[in-house]
Amino acid sequence: MSTYDDASEPARALLASFDELQLAEMLAAASARIHRIRDLHRNEYETCSECTRNDGVPYPCPTIRALDKEQR
Repeated sequence: MSTYDDASEPARALLASFDELQLAEMLAAASARIHRIRDLHRNEYETCSECTRNDGVPYPCPTIRALDKEQR
């Protein structure tokens, strides 16, 4: 069973309205955004380079944890 099989009826209708090229472009754009976010939120001395100001946010920060959870 694919994740498409788990999609709701409205989600399937939305996906059906796009052609394969549009979906590929959307996926590439989303992947590029995730890559840029990961570039900002990198591990520097066990803290997040983007989130840390004076308080030292431990790495992985909430942003990276959220991305990792979504990708599983």
